[in-house]
Amino acid sequence: MKVAARRAPIIGVMLTLALTLTASSAGAAASGTFILEGLTLAGTQFGTPSGQPTTVPTDPLQIPVVNGDRFLYSTITCASPFPPFNNVGLHFDPDYPGIADPASVRHELQGTVTHGSGDRGAIQGTITSYLCQGGVRADQIIVSFQAEFFPTSATSVLLAGGGPVRTTGGLAFSGGGRIIAGTGRFADLQGGGILTGQFTCLPGTLQRNGAASCAALGAYSEAPFQLRGDFYDPTA
Repeated sequence: MKVAARRAPIIGVMLTLALTLTASSAGAAASGTFILEGLTLAGTQFGTPSGQPTTVPTDPLQIPVVNGDRFLYSTITCASPFPPFNNVGLHFDPDYPGIADPASVRHELQGTVTHGSGDRGAIQGTITSYLCQGGVRADQIIVSFQAEFFPTSATSVLLAGGGPVRTTGGLAFSGGGRIIAGTGRFADLQGGGILTGQFTCLPGTLQRNGAASCAALGAYSEAPFQLRGDFYDPTA
């Protein structure tokens, strides 16, 4: 009986250690709130503030807006440290394991006008966001969104990182977005929230192109956006 009494605590310690090691190797769940935001550009047609190319050829939302029009906005590449808004464009609370907070990201925002009449209507599409590490793009998060757009006279879009983006008004958009896929450490990331933003023209873009307004450009040259919501990752 004395031998059994001495061994029981040892067996219990070994079982606890085994369970701990198994849980550590499998990864622990993470959850909380997140913000994904950025300043995307139609740089192929109107240039970028830094003069650097966007990650992909872009195609802005045209003026006037027509049903079925496709649009594609992008940021410049991870190789350039210039864009202040995108360099602080991904926030997790609490911090996501292994990710600096805020994290540097780049985006490609694309979609279609699903219906529209003048300056009011709806859009749907995707936002593909890339984590920047060592000047190159790494793991990605893909978000699907649906939103309505409507005219706005607001001359700024408030982002959590880098402060407000100065704009010249345009079309505000508001709706919802959800994470539909990811790669690398974001492969199991889930979540979604409220998407807001603006199809607009930055004052510098108008000046650079010698135009007085977005209408004079014939398109909206920029699309700052923010997705704010909740996340869950069972294997983070």
